[in-house]
Amino acid sequence: MADTVLVTGGSGFIGSHLCRMLINRGDKVINFDVYPRRGPLAWLTRDVEREIVFEKGDVANLTQLIAVLRKYKPNKIAHLAASIDMDSIESHPKQVYDQMVGGTVNVLEGMRLLGGVERLVNFSSIGVLATKQYEPLDCNHPTLMATEGPGGMYGAGKASCEAFCWSYAELFNLDVVQLRPSAAYGFFTNNSIFMNEMLEGALRGERVRLPHGRHLPRDYTHVHDIAGIAIAALNVPASQLQHRVFYAASGMNPLVTGGQIADVVREMVPGADIDIGASMSPSMERNDIKIRGVHDVRPVEEQLGYQILYRDIRAGMNEYADRYCEYLVSQGKKPAVCRN
Repeated sequence: MADTVLVTGGSGFIGSHLCRMLINRGDKVINFDVYPRRGPLAWLTRDVEREIVFEKGDVANLTQLIAVLRKYKPNKIAHLAASIDMDSIESHPKQVYDQMVGGTVNVLEGMRLLGGVERLVNFSSIGVLATKQYEPLDCNHPTLMATEGPGGMYGAGKASCEAFCWSYAELFNLDVVQLRPSAAYGFFTNNSIFMNEMLEGALRGERVRLPHGRHLPRDYTHVHDIAGIAIAALNVPASQLQHRVFYAASGMNPLVTGGQIADVVREMVPGADIDIGASMSPSMERNDIKIRGVHDVRPVEEQLGYQILYRDIRAGMNEYADRYCEYLVSQGKKPAVCRN
């Protein structure tokens, strides 16, 4: 039976892929976002956009959110709405409280007040983690410790959202599953993860120089896997869940560094003029390097029933490159290499 799914932040990178996959499985989708889909992501969803209902609004505005919940009566919610502009977040931290934390509380409050929502999937982040204590990282890994907490305002905001989800679920008997994505990649994100600048730049035939990150390891996770895990989390029977928090990660072991990503790009695009510096930026030193580790995704496979598609970084990057080349051709541009 088809579901009616409200996707907050559905015009963004992961949200666009999730909306597309939900439509393709036969669900009714409402995209609740401050902006309609634009640019490359609008191209991505061009064949299903007419089937996606767009409602302009902000989760930070409870009145707008309640109106949409009353109008469409979704039985499931995927909550992704949050800024990923790290520079803005660090410079204006109160927006994290107002938009990220307040928006999540509003979604929970809407569920509590109106009823009828069978499950909420809340998108958190690996940024909630404190310094890596052990590997593989499971979801019982510390986030708040006697000596430290999550790194940065983004991690603090996401940890707060997780805490509110736990409290609302327990106090008001709400069904909530939380996901912690890691280093999402694929077509098309503006969030700097090294890969997008290097791969897309190489395919455009451009010279790319990144100042930092050659030795920074990450669990790069293809957006198809993140959206697939979200769909599994929306639909798995509660009786199968021993946990309520999962990593939306590939579980790759070993992790992949920025320098290794550059090497793969050079293999894929012969002659690519790319380089990535060996130093770490202050933000990488402060918030990034300390939390990176191999993630335990066995609960995703065993409880959610989802099998990771792109644990191999080359396979995921090839899919990404194919879509980006297709997009370039659609815009009347010629990729540096032909991939078809």
